[in-house]
Parts: sequence; structure tokens; C-alpha cells
Amino acid sequence: MAISRRGFLIGSGVVGGGLVLGFALTRDKAPPPFPNGIAGALQPNAFLQVTPDGRIVLQIHKTEMGQGILTGLATIVAEELNTPPTQIETQFAGVHPDYLNPQFDLQITNASSSMITCYVPVREAAAAVRTLLLQAAAQNWNVDVGKLEFRDARVYDEANGRDIGIGELVEAAAALPVPESVELKPRAEFRYIGRFEDRLDSEPKVNGAAMYGMDTQVPDALTAVVVRCPHFGGCLESFDDSEARSAPGVLDIFDIESGVAVVAKHYWHARRAADLLKVTWDPDDATQQSSGAISQEQTRLLDAREAEDGAFAGDNVLTAEYTAPFQAHACMEPMNATVAIGADNVDVWVSTQAPGIMQSGVARALGRPDEQVTVHSTFAGGGFGRRVYPNAVIEAALIAQKIGQPVKVIWSREDDIRHDMYRPSTKCRMSADLGDGAVRAWRYRICTPSLHATLVPGIRDRLFPAWLPDFALKQIVAQAERDDIENIEGAVDSAYRLGEMDADQVMWRPGIPVSFWRSVGHSHNGFFMEGFIDEMAHHAGADVVEFRRQHLEPGSRARIVLDRVVELAEWSNTEPGVYQGIAVDQIKGAVSGQVADVVVEGNEIRVKRIVCVVDPGLVINPDIAKTQIESCIVWGLTATLKSEVTIDNQSVVQSNFHDFPVLRMNETPKMEIHLVESGDHPAGVGECSVAPVAPAVANAVFQATGKRLRSLPLRL
Repeated sequence: MAISRRGFLIGSGVVGGGLVLGFALTRDKAPPPFPNGIAGALQPNAFLQVTPDGRIVLQIHKTEMGQGILTGLATIVAEELNTPPTQIETQFAGVHPDYLNPQFDLQITNASSSMITCYVPVREAAAAVRTLLLQAAAQNWNVDVGKLEFRDARVYDEANGRDIGIGELVEAAAALPVPESVELKPRAEFRYIGRFEDRLDSEPKVNGAAMYGMDTQVPDALTAVVVRCPHFGGCLESFDDSEARSAPGVLDIFDIESGVAVVAKHYWHARRAADLLKVTWDPDDATQQSSGAISQEQTRLLDAREAEDGAFAGDNVLTAEYTAPFQAHACMEPMNATVAIGADNVDVWVSTQAPGIMQSGVARALGRPDEQVTVHSTFAGGGFGRRVYPNAVIEAALIAQKIGQPVKVIWSREDDIRHDMYRPSTKCRMSADLGDGAVRAWRYRICTPSLHATLVPGIRDRLFPAWLPDFALKQIVAQAERDDIENIEGAVDSAYRLGEMDADQVMWRPGIPVSFWRSVGHSHNGFFMEGFIDEMAHHAGADVVEFRRQHLEPGSRARIVLDRVVELAEWSNTEPGVYQGIAVDQIKGAVSGQVADVVVEGNEIRVKRIVCVVDPGLVINPDIAKTQIESCIVWGLTATLKSEVTIDNQSVVQSNFHDFPVLRMNETPKMEIHLVESGDHPAGVGECSVAPVAPAVANAVFQATGKRLRSLPLRL
């Protein structure tokens, strides 16, 4: 039976306080003080402080990697404080248990869950501050608190014509008990949610004030480059550094767990010296792999599963096989980290999606308690799932420990692409029994490695106590390998009514490190599902839009989005030579529908326009929501037409943007984004429109050429 990621963690004892193997994992330590405390401030919770001089300071406990969470959180605080978002100061928070993502029991930014999980708690935190300040003002003036109004960082007593700045109320408010429950502002009274469209971090990003991990400057810090084994599973055999040591600026060269570290005064000194190293690697001969061999093994495993399942029953059966390749994250800011080690403290500066994981990874590597490691989060130049893993910070910590000085480790673009944690290669076989133009039964089988099997060992330092025996960890990983819902999300939870649905996965480990990639399972399952739905419609002799309508619940959010995108894209009303394809996906509480206008000239596929309709629940910032949806489309279109990672001799072939191309500005189609709000709670928009891109384009190509493209990237 398929289980959720949180369900797996709970079932294996990672979340919830107990381990099925009999070990208690409860956290029995007293919670630490709230981070970044300001002397004399009112700080009733981990999120907000009000200072005596009237400043409102919000701790941003999520990673700002371009998705706009800094502005989003400030906006919902501003709403409850009835104060413009521009008056809310922000700081990146430290590590604290109050910042744990309740879906994963980790302090992590992932799965488009930030606003989903923070919308109510952060509003409540702001409402608690408002309540305390109003109570303090009521006591000061000896009036009924219900007669006072909080507005623009002041408290007003309109009946008596007086007001007071919130800074003057801080001392009295701090002496009051924190309310156990608070009243949130009604949606009808919103001033900023859904209306404020500025972005609070634009100016510092434009003028250079915004600090990314790569910008970190620490006194006496050196720079290190690590030369890593190009073969997955391989290890260092020997190295000759005689020539490299004589290069300018080089201070030391030595081996660490992940390879050979070259330490120098500046990055280019280290990088040029690294190129002079003569390294002999010992590849893992037992796990030699190539893209061709991986594909063959996927075919063999699916064949074996089909033999086990037996022939798909039905008198009108359609089958198809689809594939999607490995993909790199290719964040604009490559991996990097800076570590400074003191006698009883360790400071870490890093662009990370999971500061708690960074803290525990460094602590374990250095043999220190977590409490001695302070993580200073920064802006991140993209994340997409890659910045959950502590590779770079552990390297920086080990090198800093060895040389006795602060160290910044910088990965080159080549390092980043050739040593990534990749979106897995996936092969899917689908069968459907069609009767009377409808799907009576559906079988869905994918062959892909487990993401959890990589995740659990990679972040064991945060999930498990140090004393957890290896055999216990192996049993948990084995459970992860047997069942990984991430691989079939978008299929098993599809909005379509597809008769008797049977979705499952064939698990195997190809020896390539894999991880979560923007939209995770939807990134390939959306292509598989929507491509095959188009095929079923054609097989049944039905219009592709009407076929979809037939298999969506009338009045459902997906059906509403489908109808709206068809209307706005003027379906089947294009100029000559332009062909349309359509796709719908439902992910993380959001529904996205897309129509792609495509031109095929020779073997070139050119996307002229994409019309996208999204139901994101409640919209916090309309402009940021649309920007994120555009980002999803560009990301998805890159993987649809251009990028892939291929393996040869247990190594990644690609190295930089010349052979791992991304969509360029002149290749980007016109995008028309429309929001259809539903509900009183926001959904995630950071991934919602990735999945429909590939099938919408592929389905349009079929209309143009009659060729059904079932492999990504699409090639004629």
C-alpha cells in the first residue's frame, strides 16, 4: 500500500516519538531561547518581536530562494497587525523547534508547503502580538480593549481622540500573559492579502545588499575546492599534488571523505591548482552504469512485473510506454558553504532549504553537540530540492577543522552538475480498458529508484539520534526502498475518475544519487498521465477536451480550471500552422491547466504561447503567484525541450550549460497567466505548473505531425 512521505516517517518512527524497531526517539531537551532576540523587545513567540523604538521584526524561518516567501510571510503578519508590509522588518531565523514544518517534523522549505503550513500559525503569532499591545494600551488608558483599534503600528482610541505608538507599549505588553487563543481578522476586512503586489526583497537584490551564501565574507577565511570522484560509487586511490602545490596562492592539499581538498587564498588559485592534480580513482566495478544499461534494466524489471501481474483484462485495451531522464537541479547559485570553528562554537553560513539538517550534519562531522553549531541562513540562488542536503557544509567543516581557519567551499558549475542529487530516470507502462468511450480500468506501472532511500541516510543526523545503530538505519532505508509515494504522486492521486485504478512502482537502485526535483513525481507523472489520456481520447474517437471533461467530476476545481483554460486559450481557434495541446495537473492543493500553442518547422518544435489557469486557493500576493507560475513554465519547458542528464561509465556526461542547456529568453513563449481563487486557505504555487508543460507541448506536436512523442526531452 502506498504511503505519504510523512506517513513513511511516522511509520518508521522518524516522526511521532517512537521507532518501530524499539528505540525511543523523543526529544526531551528543553527548547532553546527564541533566536535573534533584541534587548527590551516584546517577543511572545519565535516569529515576532516589537522593539521599544516601534520596530516590528519578523523571523523568516523559510528559505527565500526566489519564490517570494519573505514577502508572503511579511504580508500575512502585516494583515493581522493592520500595518503596511513595508513596515515589517525581516531577518532570516536560526534553528528552533518552533520552526519545524509540521508535515515533515523538520525545519525545511520544500514541497510547496511554506504558505500551506505557515498561513495560520504566523497569522496567530501576529494576532497574539496585536492582542498584547491592545491590552497594554487598554490598561494604560483604563478603557475597554474592545474600543481600541490597532492600525499602522499605533493603537488608536478614537472615542477619546488619542493614539500611542506601539514601542511605548512594549514594556507593559511584555508583562502580560501570552493569550492562549486569538481572533484572526475576517477575510472581508483584508487590506493586504490578495492586494499587496510589491516584493520586499527586490530592492536589496537589485542594489546588491542581499546576501547569498556565495557572498559570505569572514575574516581570515580561506577558499577551498574539492576534486571529487567522477564515478558514482568510486573512491580515491591516490593523488600526486607536486605540481599543484607550487601553484600561486595554494596553502594546503589533502584528502577528505568526498575527495581531495585544495585550500588557497582565493577561489581561482584553488581552482587552477585543482586542475593540476593528478588523481587516480578506484571506480566501483560492481555497479558500472550507463543510460542505456539503466533503460535496459528498467525494461527487464517492468517485463518481470508484467509477467507477475498477468495480461491486462479487457476487450478494448490500449497500452503505451513513456520515459523521462535524469535531471540536474542546476541552481543559479552553485553549492557553497562557509564554516568558522571556535573552541566551543561553530558558525555556518549557507544557502540552505534545511538549516536544522545543516546544523546536525556539521555537528556530527566535527563530533560536536548540535547546540554548538549556529547556522546563519542567507538568500538562496535557487533550490528546487537540492539545498536540503549538507554535502557542501560538511566539506567546509572538515576542511576548516583540518587547517584551523575559517573556510569557504565553492562548487563550480561543473561540480554542481556532475555531483548533483538527480531527478530520477523513470520508465512508465500504462494500460487502459476502454468501453463506450470511457476508462473502465487503468494500470499504471513505473520503474524508478526510491527518493527516500537517498533522503534518509543523507539527513540521518537530523532524523535520528547519534546512537542509532547502523542495522536499524538499514532497516528503515529498506522500508523506504519498498514504497515511495513520491514516485507515483500525480497518478495515484489524480483528479481524473479512471475506473478501477491500479498504480504501483517497481523499485530498484541504479547506483545514481537521486533526490526531490521541482514538482517531484508530478514532473514525470504529469507527462505520462496527460499524454496517455490524450492517446485514450484519440483511441476512443473522442475530442481530447470532452474526453477529459467526461473523466473529471462536474463542478470540481479541476473541471473548472479545464473549462476556463479552454475558453481563454480559444481552443481550436488558431491561425494556420499553429497547433494546440492541453493538460491539467493537481498538486499540493493547487490545480493548473495549460494550453500550448506550438509550431513545428522541420524537426524544430517551437512553443509560441502557453495559456495557464491556476486555482491556488487563496492568493497572498497576485504578482508573486503569477511570477512563480511563469517560473514553473520556464522550468518545465526547459526539461520538455532541452535538458537531460545522461550517464556513461558510471559518470555524468554533462558539465555546464553548453551541454545541459536551459531555456533562453528568445526561446521563451508568450505566457498568459490567470488565477481562479477558491477557498480561504492558500495552496502552494512554487511547483504547481511544472507538470502540465511537457504533455501540453507533446500533445500539440501530435496534432501537428501525427507523431506521438513518449520520451523527454521531446525530439522529432
